Amino acid sequence: MKSVVLISFVILTLVKVSICLRVVGLSVPGLKQRGESVTMTCDYDLEGGRLYSVKWYRDNEEFYRYMPRLRPPQHAHRLDGVKVDVERSSARRVHLRDLTLKSRGLYRCEVSEEAPSFHSAQSEAFMEVYYFSRDNPRISGHEQPYTIDEPLDVNCSSAKAFPAPELQWYINGEKVIERGLLIAYGAKPVSQGLLISTLGLKAPAKPNMRITCIASIGTHKRERSVVIERGLLVAYGAKPVSQGLLISTLGLKAPAKPDMRITCIASIGTHKRERSVVIVSFTEQFANLKKEKTPLAFTRRKTTT
Repeated sequence: MKSVVLISFVILTLVKVSICLRVVGLSVPGLKQRGESVTMTCDYDLEGGRLYSVKWYRDNEEFYRYMPRLRPPQHAHRLDGVKVDVERSSARRVHLRDLTLKSRGLYRCEVSEEAPSFHSAQSEAFMEVYYFSRDNPRISGHEQPYTIDEPLDVNCSSAKAFPAPELQWYINGEKVIERGLLIAYGAKPVSQGLLISTLGLKAPAKPNMRITCIASIGTHKRERSVVIERGLLVAYGAKPVSQGLLISTLGLKAPAKPDMRITCIASIGTHKRERSVVIVSFTEQFANLKKEKTPLAFTRRKTTT
């Protein structure tokens, strides 16, 4: 009978110890920048038990352990993207330096008791490592002239980053939420494992319309704004002529450029007619004449009385 009581007492004691061992707090930052350092902490409660070991894992691969019976008690394992600063690590924390994009992953702290139970408790959290260039996103397609209410054909591309930045369009300070106005091109991989995100905008053009693209990773943001200029096009409408026909006229007030080629296309359905001309800069012509030292000749028309 005494043996039965003793065995029951031992079992109850083991159960009590097992229940009491727990990890009460794990501190792993959710987002860190490439090149930074980080200190992760693991707080546990042994409730009178003796510590056997504390082990740290990234994606199920051990990279650090603390065992108080060993001398020294700290030991680090080689793992790609994980550089342990042993001198700044202890039984309740591990310090990593020089984070890289390969440092991202699921980090787990596992605490074990001494004999006879060797019971363990664990907790885990994910840490993302990002790279975000200081360059602002690039907007293209806004330079071309647009008529009123013509759908824009503009794209916003982020600078190289990781993970892929989230892009958002704003029109005159208002966020564009209508999906039909947005074209998601996704993320394009580039060198060094980085990504470029691109998002298109098809909103109707308005006079002096200010569009802003914001690229973000977490709370970090980069942005660029441009204005869709007013007055590049002057719509004169259609003028009725003989036999019930119409003549359409459209004016252009774009800034002149040297040897600027402009093309006008008239279309009805899929049928098109077009004409192109080249705008020759008088300033450029005059500069060439001056360079060649060619005198300018002027003629005066004689008048008769």
